[in-house]
Amino acid sequence: MIAKIVVNVSSSNVDQTYDYKIPSEMVSFAKVGSRVKVGFGLSDRVVMGFIMELRDEPTYEGSLKDVIEVVDYEPVLTKMQLELAEKIRDDAICPLIRILNQMIPNALVLKTTKYLTIKNYQAVDASIAQLFKDNEKIPYQNSLKSYDSKIAKEVANNNIEVSYQVNQLCTDHYVKKYLINPTNAYKYINDLRSKKQKDLILNLQNEIALTMDEIVEKYGTSRAIVSALVKNGYLDVINEVASRIKIREIPIDKKIRQSKDETVVQLLNSLDTANKPILFIPKDNTQQIDSIIQIINKYQKKQQNVLIITPEILSSYQIENIIRKKTGLSIAPINSKLSDGEYYDYYNEIKKGNYPVVVTTPVGALLPYNNIGAIIMINTDSDNYYNDQSPRYNLKKVMIDYASLLGSQVILTSFAPNITDYSYGLKNYYQIIESIERKELPVVHVVDLKQELRNGNNSPISQKLLIEILKVKKANKVSILIVNNKSYSSYVMCRSCGKTITCPRCNISLQYNKKNNLLICPACSYRVAFTNECPTCSSKELKFGGFGMEQINEELNTNYPSIRTAILNESNYDDYYQIMLGLEEETIDVIITTSVLANKIDSDRIGMVGIINLDSVAKIPTYDANERAYEMLTYAKECLNSSEDSLVIQAYSLDEIYLKTFLLNDYHAFIKEELSVRKILKNEPFYYINRIFIKAKYDLMYKEANEVKKYLQSMLGKEVYVIGPTYNHQHQMVQIIVKHRINDIGEIYKKIYEKYQTTTVTIIIDRYPKYI
Repeated sequence: MIAKIVVNVSSSNVDQTYDYKIPSEMVSFAKVGSRVKVGFGLSDRVVMGFIMELRDEPTYEGSLKDVIEVVDYEPVLTKMQLELAEKIRDDAICPLIRILNQMIPNALVLKTTKYLTIKNYQAVDASIAQLFKDNEKIPYQNSLKSYDSKIAKEVANNNIEVSYQVNQLCTDHYVKKYLINPTNAYKYINDLRSKKQKDLILNLQNEIALTMDEIVEKYGTSRAIVSALVKNGYLDVINEVASRIKIREIPIDKKIRQSKDETVVQLLNSLDTANKPILFIPKDNTQQIDSIIQIINKYQKKQQNVLIITPEILSSYQIENIIRKKTGLSIAPINSKLSDGEYYDYYNEIKKGNYPVVVTTPVGALLPYNNIGAIIMINTDSDNYYNDQSPRYNLKKVMIDYASLLGSQVILTSFAPNITDYSYGLKNYYQIIESIERKELPVVHVVDLKQELRNGNNSPISQKLLIEILKVKKANKVSILIVNNKSYSSYVMCRSCGKTITCPRCNISLQYNKKNNLLICPACSYRVAFTNECPTCSSKELKFGGFGMEQINEELNTNYPSIRTAILNESNYDDYYQIMLGLEEETIDVIITTSVLANKIDSDRIGMVGIINLDSVAKIPTYDANERAYEMLTYAKECLNSSEDSLVIQAYSLDEIYLKTFLLNDYHAFIKEELSVRKILKNEPFYYINRIFIKAKYDLMYKEANEVKKYLQSMLGKEVYVIGPTYNHQHQMVQIIVKHRINDIGEIYKKIYEKYQTTTVTIIIDRYPKYI
């Protein structure tokens, strides 16, 4: 038997399958999707590979090498994953192995040790049972190769289990549990100001040690409250050896009743009839959550699972917690915070279909799913669904392809879907389902920052914004201030020579981070210590321009010390806990954060949202800046729960269509106007916009870029517009921008890509660039 194998060498020069002979003793368990060890190249070095196809006859006419070892008795990749990987490869124009490695846990990519665990002594073959002696688990060694076919049979009969371990997996996994500290809890309970904390202490007084999840689910409390009680000594933390994951078979909550929301009912009915992806535009967060719970309930009745993908970790935690509380179902939470061991364990259970719900960030989207009834993608307007490192792909497109292979329905949800997605709905590629009634606007105040300057106010906080902050504080509520610069200032300029301090890589202004006394590049994260001196003329007369979170915080703390502020600038749960705890304990008046993180702060105590400078998004030099500004306004509105709450919008440009249509609460008017502009400018969705990077010696880059440009123009003529070449300082490469209307342009890109694989010139084709 012949195996066509992709080797685990991440080079485009070897991006093909190679024929290898499978020794007769391995034929019975060599399967498509399994890993193998093979000798590769002239040096015959041993590398890992994946079996892509099994054939009786080779396609290569020369002598063939033997497979050294079939590592897996059961495939680690499904046939659907392999088919999907080839679709992604054709779209992303990159080596197939890079995609395959994203579809399995790191534990299967890193150097591993294979272990055999006997599950049924009575049923297993006697010769195999002798290998274990008195052990339940043994490492696989070369001396066992002669038993491979028998072992494979026992694995197929579920008598033996195969596992793989890397360093992280070889250690015991400890889980934190919490229990009452009897001394502090009873002695100082009356010192607690928070009723919720007191109630939790009373509930836990007769409890055994419980995990954080168990406490949160059983008593309906929050993680922030538990963390606060630990911090103040009311709860003790103990570590217990435990399984890395826990499968809980809890029946669906009988309290889940059929939704009365007409839009949600329409969505549920469409799941049975739609033959295309559904673009769901919820009225508000309540409607979105209701739809998710109802979809899960619907597919649970069909004994099918649901995959939910969120753009980042905080969203995944929120969705997971809500589903857990409302349904009681076992949920697999997949994100980059998992250890390699945890990820591997979840991978195994997901492969078996043991979780009715999987909530993942993009990192787990390509795992070996089966029995999936629906795939829900949350906030599909997020940039996080576009992978900007090789392989460069659009996850929405990938999941639509995956759903087609799985026989699943795709639901794309967004409060403000991007223009391209909405246009697909208008063209009937997607089915649009949206509430006729839009969420009512809060009380909106628009502040002209030009007028503020004329009035002598140089502060980033306008008089109206300050009035609203104080008003909300007086009402014992909290304000959110949105500013997307996490540092102190946007740039540092020398008053003597007029130069701004720029990034040596990207040639853009460095931001000043006062807390760490650093100058930081917002594009490539280059950083250097701030010396309070101009690097060009050595003058110390420097001006800080623009403003960031640190400056807003300093302004409030200096001029209004009674206002208690907090900064949320990282997407990690520790910082988020502290913010939510501050809201619970009423120790925060103002939260300063980014637009992405603002809508994760879900609390009835939010009374006002202030956008410090809408132009910071609307004036980004990219064709979809208006769309980004409208999305920012929409998500700011979603932070507020009442029409009596207030939204303060500060901007220099007030006569813009994104602002006018938002104030009219008319999303469709914005779509219509934006589409008319994009049609004239030949932008998406009327034209695809791609980018090609060319990297080589400096004198070669422009020459080769022009060669690529001429080739595209000769092949496509008037069907393509090629802009450039220009130098991209951030990527330190020459780029050309390609605008076209050709669905199958991938074949042409592939020819360009392959032409340069044996040269010193690097070609990178990005079909989904974020900022153009």
